[in-house]
Amino acid sequence: MHVTNLSRREPLAPPALRETIAGLWARFHNGFDEFQKSKTAMLGAIMLIVMVLLCAAAPWITSRDPIKPDYRKRLQAPNAEYVLGTDRFGRDIYARVLYGGRRLLVIALVAVTLGLALGVPTGLFAGYFGGWADAIAMRIVDGLLAFPGILLFLLFVTLAQEYKLDGFAKDLVLVLALGFAFMPETARLTRGTVLIEKKKEYVEASLIVGNGGWYTAIREILPNCISPLIVHATVYLGFVMLIVAALSYLGLGTSPPTPDWGSDLRAAQEHMETHPMVAVFPGVAISYAVLSFNLLGDGLRDILDPRIIER
Repeated sequence: MHVTNLSRREPLAPPALRETIAGLWARFHNGFDEFQKSKTAMLGAIMLIVMVLLCAAAPWITSRDPIKPDYRKRLQAPNAEYVLGTDRFGRDIYARVLYGGRRLLVIALVAVTLGLALGVPTGLFAGYFGGWADAIAMRIVDGLLAFPGILLFLLFVTLAQEYKLDGFAKDLVLVLALGFAFMPETARLTRGTVLIEKKKEYVEASLIVGNGGWYTAIREILPNCISPLIVHATVYLGFVMLIVAALSYLGLGTSPPTPDWGSDLRAAQEHMETHPMVAVFPGVAISYAVLSFNLLGDGLRDILDPRIIER
């Protein structure tokens, strides 16, 4: 008699997998129903989808070069040939808004991803294990929080200018600054959520059945921390785009003639009285992006909340 065959778990894998998939689908379906009920979340999602599609499809929906000047057509008002008009160098504002949005979206996504990659493990480790781990991790986080974010951005940008970095290298430095600035808040938010969750019965049950500490922290507690993290990250995406545009507006961001909403807004100051539309469109683009991310935050919370299926 082969006793070992009776204890094998392979036959249970397919049903367990089907149960897991069914549970995830039910959670997503219920979450999407809740999401649809939120008018502000739906509005934010639609606005964001439109912006992403337009920016991603920029090479196909406009044949204009966003960098090449045409001085014969400078400062034109919106017309049939130039949908949003032209700037002081005769460049198509529509093309510059689209290509500038592509760059800002990529920088925001990479920076927030970096902040999550650094902050979530730190907060999870500190909140679950406590003791010396919590003390060391939180002192590091407190030290970073004591350093104003805007000074950190300026420090990184100044170093990039000092070493004459430009293009991809300068954007990489900016992403690192934004990611490290996002990390402390993410770590504290994760830690606070973990401290609440680890007192609940399902954590004790996981430990009783023999699961290890790391397994319980990652497999059981972390999924229940997703909701506040997603809302936090979504709102911060808009904040990152605003910061990058603000740095460019101050002359510390993208170097001309690279398309950038902030630098285009700054250059349009000279023509505000005679050609106000040159400044309106980059400014509207910045406001539109930040508003769409802010409106979407609450909707994503409802979709990704692991406890929504229990409602």
